[in-house]
Amino acid sequence: MKTIATISTPVGKGAIAVVRMSGDKALEIASHIFSTKKLASFKDASPNYMYYGTADIGKFKDNILAVYFKAPHSYTGEDLVEFQCHGGVRLVSELLRRCIDLGCDVADKGEFTKRAFLNGKIALSDAEGIIDMINGESSAALNAGYRLSSGDIARKITSLQDRLLDCVSHLEASLDYPEEMEEEARADGKAVSKDITDELKKLLNTSRTGGYIRQGINVAIIGQANVGKSSLLNALLGKQRAIVTEIAGTTRDSLEETLEVKGVLLRLIDTAGIRETSDVVEAIGVERSIEAAKGSDIILFLTEAGRDLNDYEKDLISRFDKDKKILLVINKCDLYSDTRDGVRISAKKGQGIDELKEKIVDTVIGTLDSSGDVITNERHAQAIARALESVINASLNIDTLPTECVLIDLRDAYVALGEITGTTATEEIVDRIFSKFCLGK
Repeated sequence: MKTIATISTPVGKGAIAVVRMSGDKALEIASHIFSTKKLASFKDASPNYMYYGTADIGKFKDNILAVYFKAPHSYTGEDLVEFQCHGGVRLVSELLRRCIDLGCDVADKGEFTKRAFLNGKIALSDAEGIIDMINGESSAALNAGYRLSSGDIARKITSLQDRLLDCVSHLEASLDYPEEMEEEARADGKAVSKDITDELKKLLNTSRTGGYIRQGINVAIIGQANVGKSSLLNALLGKQRAIVTEIAGTTRDSLEETLEVKGVLLRLIDTAGIRETSDVVEAIGVERSIEAAKGSDIILFLTEAGRDLNDYEKDLISRFDKDKKILLVINKCDLYSDTRDGVRISAKKGQGIDELKEKIVDTVIGTLDSSGDVITNERHAQAIARALESVINASLNIDTLPTECVLIDLRDAYVALGEITGTTATEEIVDRIFSKFCLGK
């Protein structure tokens, strides 16, 4: 396989930049570039030991660090060398050019991680966890990405595949010896199918929570004009982001900001105050507010303390689906008492804001268990759903249909789960996943 090289750090000026090589010729090529007083040749480098020395880049030299990772104990499972040089744009480009001149090919996006997968260092789901860590915007997303990249999900799925494979083997053997084995194999298949069905359901039920962990919760702040929506946004953020005035209709378009609560990203949308208006621009803002609220995961419906919901507010709430999560948030509780069910706050004085933040996460997600298996990847959720359907079919038909028909469903379930770990994934799926990586990873 060809030896590849690329720049593994973002392009730009910085303290250091990393150039990475992987392949059979990585150490030999590195020895033509790098020299150190500690070694007669870098070919004699000890694995996992970082050396300080000089890189001869041709037109100039640089004092750099170099480390050699010996196959198979490297990220890619191949011989791998990393250079750490000063982070100048031209400097690092010339260092990469030197590697290419000596026989390296430029790596494609994600090619280092793809080689790790092809060489059996990681499962396909582990690689997707690495992507999630790179793209993670909250501590919960990073934690979920780490668990995925560490193989937690892969081990769970592999365990289910092993049980399916044992069940399939038992049923296939019964085809040759129906009188001796069929009854026992069918009974065993029925029990295993039920257990796997229960486990797949549990995993699939975590996918909604996993989606919130990975992408965040969309929170729309909605209500009549001048009830304090912009003040609430500012209070949640702890800074003055939205303009607050006594004039109704100040906010004419949606403002979006992010906030992390309990490790989960909240995507806050402060909408225009909803009221009847003859102002064309404001009317557009009102319609956008309603559409933003309909597309959100939860609505903070803001009203004022000391009064019941008026007819306009009741009509507004009725415009949303009955299953839409709506939190009644009662503002100005520092001025008026209120006993209604809801979260009582004072946006102006910051009262009840911490309680509201936690209430948002608890309402959408519930108790967040960062130690359990959570499906955060939509591709995995779809594969589990297909596997679940096949196992349920096998369980329902195992007493009535021929064994060959039951085996078709069980094998389909095995293949679907294998798409997660990569054991049965097509080349197209593999290529699509690694195309999402950045260069150098």
